[in-house]
Amino acid sequence: MKRHTMFITVLTIMLTAVPAVAQEGAATDGENSPEAQQPDVAMVTSVSGTATCFTGGEELPLELGVRLREGDEIVVKSGRAALVFLAGDYLALSEGERLTLGPSLEESTVEQGGGTRGLSADDGTNVAAGGVDAGRKRYRWQSQLASVSSIRADAAVIAVAPRLTISDPNPVFCWFDTDTASGDAERAYTLVLYDADGARIATQQVRGRVGVLNSHRFAAPPTGLTAAPRTHYSWTVIPAGETIPEGRQDASFVYVDEAGLAAAAAHRQRIAQLHESGQVDDASMHMLLSRYFLDERERLFADAIPHLIVLQSQPGGGMYAREQLAEMFLRFGNQVSVLAPRILQSTVLLSAP
Repeated sequence: MKRHTMFITVLTIMLTAVPAVAQEGAATDGENSPEAQQPDVAMVTSVSGTATCFTGGEELPLELGVRLREGDEIVVKSGRAALVFLAGDYLALSEGERLTLGPSLEESTVEQGGGTRGLSADDGTNVAAGGVDAGRKRYRWQSQLASVSSIRADAAVIAVAPRLTISDPNPVFCWFDTDTASGDAERAYTLVLYDADGARIATQQVRGRVGVLNSHRFAAPPTGLTAAPRTHYSWTVIPAGETIPEGRQDASFVYVDEAGLAAAAAHRQRIAQLHESGQVDDASMHMLLSRYFLDERERLFADAIPHLIVLQSQPGGGMYAREQLAEMFLRFGNQVSVLAPRILQSTVLLSAP
């Protein structure tokens, strides 16, 4: 207990000295330009090959998660690319195609084989009747926060997710070992799950690495874990051999209400069917599901983690996944918030569940 108290005290002192995020409204380079003030109309969901975007007089590489505005031109030089209009329409592009974006799918044009034509609803697939939330603009974390990642103190293992509301009947459990003084070491841990009354319902030995967002998913939901509306659970992860704590833990989560569970299940099934039929590619499936769970209207942030883990291994997806995780962890608050700037560093990897 003393080790955790020391760790939190050191973090509190450091975080009091510097804010976690740039001032509200502060923008990254170029976001104050006239082009940046135009509303986003689409975002890139996958890139397989080489593709570029002509925007604001510049030609930039097309990357997963890039936001697109009216007038932007997408050129697929090799392979394939895909995007989703924020109104909810998904569009796949093939090698040699050049897309000029309008405010919607039907107001956009595509050039192929020397000819140009307007697009119609038949060219795309509606993947979200209520539209797709692209999330907030990229924020600039203050460089001083890199000092948080250099904190050694004593070993401290932070139970990261699931937290807040969830819908996944078999959630992915993630933790982070901050004892980076020992290098990239593999360790054994004990993951413990509790019910709303603080009674233990699962104890699992797991392995992970220091300085990595580790994850574990049970082969099947443990007995006692039921995705029932408004049911509460808590959990912790500790170094193997340490005494297992009793009672309810700080890392807690609750299943969303009945309507939310039904909506999430229907959306999972819909996107899975589109993927199975070949209408949506693999990267786009995970992008669309992550955007659904990260949507402020749904607030199922922890459910997005397994999809972000997949996306970080996709071409151009590493930075996008880390940025989304960093922003999400800031929303979790408490100890988890200190991980946000660390996740942004390219040296931090995510382990597959």
